Amino acid sequence: MADCDDYHNLPNKSEQCEFISQTESCEDNDGLVHYLKFPYCDLPAAIPLADIILFAWIGYLFVCLAVTAEDYFCPALTSISKMLKLSQNVAGVTFLALGNGSPDIFSCIAALGSGNIETSFLALGAMFGAGLFVNTVVIGAVTVSQDGYVLARRPFFRDCIFYLAATYWTWYNCYNKQLNLATGIGYIALYAAYVFLVIIGRLVFQKFIKKQSLTTAVNPDPNIDSNYAADTRGGDLLNVDRENIPIVESDTDENTQLGPIEIDEDGGGDWTEMPGVRSAAFTRALAVAQTLPYLGQGQSHQRFGSVNGLETAETPLLRHDISYSSPLQGNTSEYEYPSYSMGAVKQMAHNFVLAMNPIHLDDWEAEYSLKDKIFDVVSAPGNIIFRISIPVVDLDAPLLGWSKLLNSLQLLICPVITCLLLEQTNNTLISVPVPVIAACIGLMFMIVMLLTSSQGETPFYFKAVYTLLGFLMSILWIYTIANEIVSLLSAFGHMFMINGAILGLTVLSWANSVGDLVSDVAMAKQGYPQMAVSACIGGPCLNMLLGIGLASTIAILKHGRPLELKLSGSLIISSTFLMFTICGHLVAVPLMKFRIRKWYGYYVFALYACFLVIALLNVTHVFEINGS
Repeated sequence: MADCDDYHNLPNKSEQCEFISQTESCEDNDGLVHYLKFPYCDLPAAIPLADIILFAWIGYLFVCLAVTAEDYFCPALTSISKMLKLSQNVAGVTFLALGNGSPDIFSCIAALGSGNIETSFLALGAMFGAGLFVNTVVIGAVTVSQDGYVLARRPFFRDCIFYLAATYWTWYNCYNKQLNLATGIGYIALYAAYVFLVIIGRLVFQKFIKKQSLTTAVNPDPNIDSNYAADTRGGDLLNVDRENIPIVESDTDENTQLGPIEIDEDGGGDWTEMPGVRSAAFTRALAVAQTLPYLGQGQSHQRFGSVNGLETAETPLLRHDISYSSPLQGNTSEYEYPSYSMGAVKQMAHNFVLAMNPIHLDDWEAEYSLKDKIFDVVSAPGNIIFRISIPVVDLDAPLLGWSKLLNSLQLLICPVITCLLLEQTNNTLISVPVPVIAACIGLMFMIVMLLTSSQGETPFYFKAVYTLLGFLMSILWIYTIANEIVSLLSAFGHMFMINGAILGLTVLSWANSVGDLVSDVAMAKQGYPQMAVSACIGGPCLNMLLGIGLASTIAILKHGRPLELKLSGSLIISSTFLMFTICGHLVAVPLMKFRIRKWYGYYVFALYACFLVIALLNVTHVFEINGS
């Protein structure tokens, strides 16, 4: 088969375009666009300009990835965790890990399920490489961005031990050069045991903490050291400076001090009730909420009440008084519902336009720096697309951020967007194109929503349904954008003749994990570093156990023989560094008393740099490590 890079040897642009279009190794099966054809087939007379456009486009894709993770994925995950009352650690090893790892699991099933030894080797290599990147670069980025966060002890040990066991077991199976049916089922059983431990450990620890709390309340012992309380709960949250507990300002200008933070079973604190913890989209959601009927549409900005200490606006249209009680405050803030001076349809359309606006001038005047304003303007086109295709439910916003027309349109648009992103436009079902079927189903739901809901009242199903829909759509967008980035980087590798092995170890490996990097760092910056680190360890463990377990079981049952594997030098290097990194976590984190400092982030960065140097020296044959 011809190598794609051979097109550089052709004399003119037309032959290069024909070669790229017809050569199998130049095909792009992951991206929505064939980026290599763009400079040579679409702009052959201005290839430097095409290169500049592609570089600008990949930069914009990274911007869109950051916006999707921070403004849509994180709020959805936060809402799910709050509704299910999950701790940071449990949310990290379940929903965040599943969201980050689901594309890798399906890719592994597809690769190993083929039964091809080379494809299986690439899949396992990618799994080791991605796990190492996440446990070094991503954990390092989380640590550098959030210095001094505390990890829960028991869940940390549990996750690291299971991941270390899964990594070693996978390496051992590669050394034996095969996976049999019992081993494949064993991976699934180990994952089931992991989930069982997570659930049972949570229930047992909840019972223990409840018993300890009752005992302490009935017969408090003044000789008990406060450090014991932090230790038994797996964290240091009880060792806070009680004079610096956050204050919530009420409308009566009286300061109300919050009571002690309840420590959950995983040592992360009752993070769902901590003040000051807000999703990145909260400010924007509140600005949108202020345009809804119960807050009015006028231009007046006179204060008449507050939500969690944030001012809201009164307009001449306001007539009817209601009260809203903040979950963090005992006082009541007054709101007024307007009587509709405009027609219901016109009012709904007005709210829709304001809800779709990606730029809020009030935020600009109050707190945005020049960099924030530039980012807002640059990301505005992508943000408009995300707003109409990714529902956002903010549990801290009045009416949960409900907008009748926008949320109704999302029921129509989400199925269609899903078909487009999953490249189902050419597929049919009962002789009808799949996108047409999706549009008809979405239209039916949209009409029902419009006829049965009102602008001033949130439907009873809104919180559960739209939170799940927003979570799934944000994952789909992150997966799609990350795939586009991978496709672009692969095209750059062919355009600039970068060695394929080097490209795979560097930019392609980074791009495959960029979704994890962006989403985990975004969660950490919003106050959930423990959830992010739990996902960094639990996510790759989930990918390895469930991905290899399901894929190998399916492949063995399909082909009727054990799955053949091989152990190469690059696989030895990546698996060894990964096991060394996990062992380093198990040693260093307890020595730091589970309070992770910034220096540890720089250490794991250096560890990944060492891996890159050794791996690159191996693929360039400066020295060579041979597999068994």
